Amino acid sequence: MYFLLKFLQVILRNIPRKAGYFIFESLFTAALLFPSKRKRTLKKNLSNVLGHDAPASLLREVYRCYARYYFDLYQDNEKIFPSVVITPEFQHAYDISKDLLNRYNGLIILSLHIGNWDFGGSYLSYMYPQKGNVVVEKLSPPVYTWFTETRQKWGMKVIESSDMKSMMRALKNKEVLVLAVDRDLEKTGYQMEFFGKKAYIPSGPAKLALTYGVPIMLGGMTRNKDNPLIFVPFFYPEALNLERAERTEENTVKLTRSMVKLMERSISSSPEQWCMLQQVWVDE
Repeated sequence: MYFLLKFLQVILRNIPRKAGYFIFESLFTAALLFPSKRKRTLKKNLSNVLGHDAPASLLREVYRCYARYYFDLYQDNEKIFPSVVITPEFQHAYDISKDLLNRYNGLIILSLHIGNWDFGGSYLSYMYPQKGNVVVEKLSPPVYTWFTETRQKWGMKVIESSDMKSMMRALKNKEVLVLAVDRDLEKTGYQMEFFGKKAYIPSGPAKLALTYGVPIMLGGMTRNKDNPLIFVPFFYPEALNLERAERTEENTVKLTRSMVKLMERSISSSPEQWCMLQQVWVDE
């Protein structure tokens, strides 16, 4: 599998993005025609976000977004970076984050599986040179090796989601930690209201922030809704844990609930780009 992915990388890196998107979107759209557990899970997730049954058109758009994400993995970041459009809102929030990083000697950035989350991690690593650390899920060895090499090629310092020592070391070293928080891999965190229903929410980000007294912000990388070839980074200027509260169970729950509100706001603004095909909500 590893060598197949490397071979595809050599072939696909020279295909124009517009053509590559068309090919991958066609394949993913065809896959949507067949019943699958992932398709059912996605429909349930989107229905919980919307508050009503998710239409087939929304599922198709999410699959298209997922297809673009996978094609982008085979590209060199030098080809993708020029397509990023910096908005005044992003610049303002980024300036706030730099100030917080200096004042609090560390920063946690919450990430979501929206738009292109790997490129988002790469971009954040670029924005915080030598200080950006991206926490990722550990996959099967051949696939994980390829993903890790690809992410490192994009400029990311990769930390496995089970490697708590490296996460703590990054914060001790006054660096930035980027964590995806829209799913709890081990389902050992909280069961908390998320879009009005109980969902599995990780407790790790809040615990780390409270332990090391660092702020939490939320950001990521979406696509222009009219032109998916253009990336639009976003960053919320609202920062959490500025008061450096004591790490207690009450404060951890309170901070996690504040995180959930930011997550809901972000996902609600771009549900067609939220590529969440894994279980998030607690089975009723």
